[in-house]
Amino acid sequence: MQPDTDSESAGAEMHRSIMTAFCDVLRASQLPPMTVMKLAASALGAVYKEVADQHGTDGVCPCGWQPNRRTDIAVLQAALAASMEAVPSADLRVMQAVGRA
Repeated sequence: MQPDTDSESAGAEMHRSIMTAFCDVLRASQLPPMTVMKLAASALGAVYKEVADQHGTDGVCPCGWQPNRRTDIAVLQAALAASMEAVPSADLRVMQAVGRA
């Protein structure tokens, strides 16, 4: 059960990092939210490309990932769609802190 905890923790950290970057860019640029969302999607695509390029197709990376653009993009699209489902408000791990107690 440890991998699930690690994955949830990593996901929560990624969410915090992306939300912070999104809010910072939104505030600094004064761009519309959807424009900033498209910039975030472009940045994620660029990260995918850089990581995939480093892995190549020769399969020599010890992590075992062999990039496949078509299937990887489908997986990323499915994850995006799934994340748009309502998050239960009782899940404190994904709530953003608004102050200090």
